[in-house]
Order: sequence, then structure tokens, then C-alpha cells
Amino acid sequence: MITVRPTRESDANTLCELQKAAFRPIYEQYHDAGNPCLRGSEDILKRLENAAFRYFTILQDEEIVGGILYRCEGSTPFIQKLQAGEYYLLRIYVSPGLQSRGIGAQAILLCEKEFPDAVKFYVDFPKELAKNRKCYENAGFHDSGEELEAEPGLILSAYEKSV
Repeated sequence: MITVRPTRESDANTLCELQKAAFRPIYEQYHDAGNPCLRGSEDILKRLENAAFRYFTILQDEEIVGGILYRCEGSTPFIQKLQAGEYYLLRIYVSPGLQSRGIGAQAILLCEKEFPDAVKFYVDFPKELAKNRKCYENAGFHDSGEELEAEPGLILSAYEKSV
């Protein structure tokens, strides 16, 4: 059974290792400077202390299998300033051995219940990543039609979901 809970400081090292493993193939493809596989557990701990973010731990049968990070205020690559009730899914990752099983979409839907004031969610991802597209579409997101070249050769597609 998939569940989510707010991330605890004690989760940071496990989440860091899962994040590195999940994002390494994307880094190897794009060599993007902002790739989460380049970040350590201190990045997770810093975001736990910042009210602009909400971090969730994904569990399968009580075992940590991934994480989800939302931005609650500030800007995104496509939005200059999030308004009240708008949230940006900054990153989601699941252990590589468990990907493509619907865990990500389930976890997104569970996390969305933690935002009772939500009117809209945003997410973006590399355009060529079909499994990411499928995950977000399974969670109810749709293509906004916007694209952005984040770095040379890295085109992001923007998706959104109204509540």
C-alpha cells in the first residue's frame, strides 16, 4: 500500500540516496546543472526548514521508496509568482526499481489532499520523458502547451491541474 507523510529530518539520508539514483539517468542525458542528483541531504534538510516548501516521503508498506517536494510560494520556470492556492510540484522521485508501477501518480494524488486550499497545481519536466508525462497525466495533469528551453538541449514542458 502506498502512503505519504510529511518528511522528517531522519528521512533525509535515505531520500538523498533515492533522489540521486532516480535522477542520475536524467543528469547523464542532459548534464543539467540543477539536476537533483547533484544535491545532498543538506538540501533536503534546508527545504524542511523553509516555509516556501512542503516535502513528503513516499512509503510502500512502511518502507521509504521516494519523495515529493512542492513549492508553496515564489516563482517557477513558467510562473513569476505563485498565487494563493497555487502549488508547484518541484520534484517527485521513486526508487528506480519501483518506477512505472503507478506509485508516483498515487503519491501525487495523496499529497494533493494535504493542500485543502489548492485551486491549481503546476509541474514541468523534460519534454522527451514519456514516463514522466504518463505519471502526471495519470494524476490528472494536462499539457498547458507551454515550453521553455531551460538549458541548451533541455526543453521543459509545462503541465497543470485545476482543482
